[in-house]
Amino acid sequence: MKRFIFVAGLAIGFVVGSRMGRGPYESLERTAHRVAEDPELQRRASQAKETASRVAQDTAGAVKEKGPEVASRAQGAVAGAAGSAKERLHGHSSDERDEEAATVAENSAGSAHAGGDAEVGEDKPLSS
Repeated sequence: MKRFIFVAGLAIGFVVGSRMGRGPYESLERTAHRVAEDPELQRRASQAKETASRVAQDTAGAVKEKGPEVASRAQGAVAGAAGSAKERLHGHSSDERDEEAATVAENSAGSAHAGGDAEVGEDKPLSS
């Protein structure tokens, strides 16, 4: 049913457009060019682009600054949870658990700083 309505609308539009001629199309095209070339519209588009770029750079900087801290906290939480789970499973003492958690934290310390080197700029998109 939806397909029929779409095809019927397309056919009606084609017939009406054919009868009106090329004039309305050209008028619409001129209006679109006039709007696109409007200095105020171009100024606002440039302003929006600059604002988006600045926000992206600020956000990337904040992520880069806070990333290692968040990663460190996550590693500590994971190490603690892993130690707690192992203790429950194997009945180890808390000293052994603390020692094992420290070992896990030391082994994964380098991975917290592996990321976060991305730079954002006009020539560097966010995805790189």
